[in-house]
Amino acid sequence: MAILMESVAPWLRDRTFTSESDPAPFVPPADVLVTDDDVTVVMDVPGLRPENLDIELEKDTLTVRGERPYPYGDDGDGQQRVRRRIERAFGRFERGLRVPAGCDPDTVQASMTDGVLTLHIPRPQPPQPKRIQIAGGDDGQTQN
Repeated sequence: MAILMESVAPWLRDRTFTSESDPAPFVPPADVLVTDDDVTVVMDVPGLRPENLDIELEKDTLTVRGERPYPYGDDGDGQQRVRRRIERAFGRFERGLRVPAGCDPDTVQASMTDGVLTLHIPRPQPPQPKRIQIAGGDDGQTQN
C-alpha cells in the first residue's frame, strides 16, 4: 500500500496567501435594505473606530471611506518576522452605495457596535396629490 505525502502543510493547503508587500485589499461587505420609509445600510468594519471613517451622502450615492491599518509592520527590535499566511485584508477603502434619490444628508443617523457600522436614512415622503378647488365666478353668461 502506497502513502501519498503532500508537499504543502495541511494548514496551508486550501487557501491562497500573500506576502507583506501585497496584502489583500480591504473591501468591507455591506447590506442595503430599502423600505418605503427608510434605507438601512449595515457594513462590517472590524478593527475600525468611528473617527477612522468618513461618511458622505451626495445625490443618490452614499460613500464610506476609511483605512484598516496593516498590523504587521516592523516590531522595532530589528528582527524581521516571517510571514507564512496573511488571509485578512488591510488598507484604505472606499465603498460607494446607491440609495434612492432625494435622501437628505442631514437626516442620516450613524452608529457603530462591535465593528458593525449601521446607517439609517429616512426616505422623503413622495409628493401627495392635492385637490384644487375652483373659485366661483362669472361663467360668461349675462342676465337681463
